[in-house]
Amino acid sequence: MSEEKHITGPNANSKESLEKAAMQDEQMQNVHAQLMREKEEPHEGFSPVPIFLMFAFAALCFWGGVYLVGNSGNFRWDAYSPDFDPNANAPAPVEIPLFERGAKVYRNQCAQCHQANGQGVPGVYPPLVASDWVLGHSEVVARILINGLSGPIEVNGNTYNGAMPAFGPNGLNLKAKDIAGVITYIRQEWGNSAPDVTEAMMDTYVAAYSSRGPVWSAAELREGLSPEPTAAPPVEEAGAEPATIETSAPATGH
Repeated sequence: MSEEKHITGPNANSKESLEKAAMQDEQMQNVHAQLMREKEEPHEGFSPVPIFLMFAFAALCFWGGVYLVGNSGNFRWDAYSPDFDPNANAPAPVEIPLFERGAKVYRNQCAQCHQANGQGVPGVYPPLVASDWVLGHSEVVARILINGLSGPIEVNGNTYNGAMPAFGPNGLNLKAKDIAGVITYIRQEWGNSAPDVTEAMMDTYVAAYSSRGPVWSAAELREGLSPEPTAAPPVEEAGAEPATIETSAPATGH
């Protein structure tokens, strides 16, 4: 009973009286009311950023990065011109010789059938070594690679009856430089000795035969050939450009 009297005694009544008096104070209530009007109600979470603003910011950052890369002059201290090209004095890329380019194409596309030594497979795939079809007129072998070959063909006294896929636009679609390279390679490897087939020559052949639909037969390959390209006489004057290969437009043979 004494504890209950202690809790509910005069001190407790005095505290309640003070709080009640404070709540009744008109000035204090006005202050509280003003604070309640000026402050937001506390709440959980956050206000999400509109998605289009995020995309706009990402696009702006991307554009800024591209602009800096293209117009910073590699951030060189001595580059003041907006047209400065940091690669203007860079050395020209080394051009791979046709023979080496053709060797790579041959290993990837031809060696499975004609073998790494160019001897082919007896009775199945004809040899490329000492073959008139390879070493003869450059347009003949160019026709074979651009459009393909089908039907019987005699090579070095033996007859083969198979199919050669097209490497041109209607087949593997190799670049003219790659076809020129592989022809140059097979005409000069394994003891073969024949002139290069240049990229310019191959561009002419591809332009003439890329629209041809059917593959060639052996009988058609040597019909309507253009004159064999010949090397121009060497230029002896100092500083003159090196000799080039003159070609004439081949007959379509369609």
